[in-house]
Amino acid sequence: MARKFRGTESVKLDGKGRMSIPAKMRRVFDAGDPTFASSNTGRTQIVAVYGPDQWNWLELYTIEAADEIDEQIDRLTRGSKERRWLEQLMNGQSTDLEIDRDGRLVLPLRLREKLGLTDGTEAVFASHGDYVKVYHPDSPPKDIEELEEFTASKGPGFDPRQFLSEVDEGEG
Repeated sequence: MARKFRGTESVKLDGKGRMSIPAKMRRVFDAGDPTFASSNTGRTQIVAVYGPDQWNWLELYTIEAADEIDEQIDRLTRGSKERRWLEQLMNGQSTDLEIDRDGRLVLPLRLREKLGLTDGTEAVFASHGDYVKVYHPDSPPKDIEELEEFTASKGPGFDPRQFLSEVDEGEG
């Protein structure tokens, strides 16, 4: 099982569109790039999914996680709407990026503009298990509000870890 991302960090963007990847997240990206250890470049390959226009975030995946998703997509019926939509999202609305030897990621201008990131702006790196969500701190992802509404609908004292027992029950 691949190592999971954990924690939330904020980093500043410089005038060239570079931002330092938090060290603990970089280690997960390094471990998730099968060619990293054998290459002499010191550069880690990652996949950035920028998604449709309404997304106000990016999702950064390790190469291994992106490959796993591609394998799952390949098992869907060719030509089905589900497969076409997922191919568009994960392949058509994504780009390959790399983390340089100094642990920095250069974010292309169009992605910086999508998120409203400029020189000196902070970006939030929020862990989501097998990927990291990147967004402007003044514009949190729209799906966070949906999760907060869902949690509120469950009432006070709701603990989302109860879903884990449902997973265990389904394995029997």
